[in-house]
Amino acid sequence: MVSYEMEGMTCGHCKKTVEKVFLEYGKEATASIEEHTVSLKEALTETDLSKLRDLLNEDGYSLGNAK
Repeated sequence: MVSYEMEGMTCGHCKKTVEKVFLEYGKEATASIEEHTVSLKEALTETDLSKLRDLLNEDGYSLGNAK
């Protein structure tokens, strides 16, 4: 399991939105509001990380580096 910093989530709707963006991109992820993270089974490639950052930024979220 790999966790990434995730800023901007404040409620259950935010959590679902973040998880949906990952799923639509083909990655199953679990977001945690309390820990400000999103976790995946495998690390993201630099290409995936860059694309997901762009997609999440459109919705007001900020995907950071692996923890």
